[in-house]
Amino acid sequence: MDNLTNRVAVVTGSGEGIGRGIAFALAQAGAHIAIADINIDSATSVAMELTTAGHTAAAFHVDVANPESVIALAEVVERLLGPTHILCNNAGVMLDGPLVDASDTDWQWVIGVNFFGVIHGVRAFIPQLRANQGGHIVNTGSMAGLAPRPHLDYGIYSASKAAVVSYSENLRAELAPQGIGVSVLCPSTVATRIWEADRNRPADLGPGRPVPRPHRASDAIDGTAVGALVLRGIIEDRPYIFTSDDARPRIEARHHAILTDLTRHEAESPPSL
Repeated sequence: MDNLTNRVAVVTGSGEGIGRGIAFALAQAGAHIAIADINIDSATSVAMELTTAGHTAAAFHVDVANPESVIALAEVVERLLGPTHILCNNAGVMLDGPLVDASDTDWQWVIGVNFFGVIHGVRAFIPQLRANQGGHIVNTGSMAGLAPRPHLDYGIYSASKAAVVSYSENLRAELAPQGIGVSVLCPSTVATRIWEADRNRPADLGPGRPVPRPHRASDAIDGTAVGALVLRGIIEDRPYIFTSDDARPRIEARHHAILTDLTRHEAESPPSL
């Protein structure tokens, strides 16, 4: 997709951080933007920034973990802005702690937003992309989904993002014949408030807790820089979008471990029973 002028783009989790950066990049490329967030005040603020700058944008409330909420978003966006051409499933949350100590509600919250939020977004908006005979979907995964850091106790988060990566790879192959591109965004550390994601945890899922902000976050790129990379990824139809130079060594280290044991397997005789 090389021309975004007057295309309709939906960005979830765009009240701040990466989502805001994506929204600004797409707006500057000429798209009309649906700012969708669980915090309507934040969404409204970003939409006002965009309209003040001369872009077309509107704010919408959405809870991506709730399929009915996402379906309602798709309906109102089509009515007010037109059928969607670009869908960025970006909303996400983070939780730390040992996997064995995680509660069912911990899993429900993180998987519900990070993974099912992507599923719900695709299901709700795919009819519009198909009606437009093409478009692009960007799902926000993470480097944690490609090469996790096990020592940081981000197990639930990493599992949810690994699911997003695999889902996106399969979805790309499935939708390519229909002219719909799919990219998975795999950011490294970005200067966002995801460490404070517990502020949006539903009360019925129990109390949350902030994630300690790592020291490396102070040197992280911001959402605006990520937005520019996402725009390029859409235009060039890239399957993966990376944000940092630390991606290569992390991926290579993981693949080395995998290939080492694969080589051992290939060299050994089958175990006797």
